[in-house]
Amino acid sequence: MSPEEVVNAFCAALNENLEASLQYIADDCIYQNMPFEPVIGPEGVRDTLSGFFEVTGPVRIETLRQVSAGALVMNERIDYFDPPAGQPFGLPVAGAFEVRNGKIT
Repeated sequence: MSPEEVVNAFCAALNENLEASLQYIADDCIYQNMPFEPVIGPEGVRDTLSGFFEVTGPVRIETLRQVSAGALVMNERIDYFDPPAGQPFGLPVAGAFEVRNGKIT
């Protein structure tokens, strides 16, 4: 898969199931969901996102624009949430991904 295809597959999997999305994360991936501290690897991503999703509910990602150059993929998107204890909302997001050997690093 191309880097862009890896990012698209990650986002599509994340729309369905956090665990399934982790197959696209490299063991040495550095993930930072601003404004939180960075975490490392699939377990760090799982811990961060599962805690986030407990409050926000699962995510539905709508990619508005995406560009790629070599290993770098950047997208502008809206991440939609439907919290168990609140009103549904969309969060504008700019994502930057580096992909090496078929995994997000």
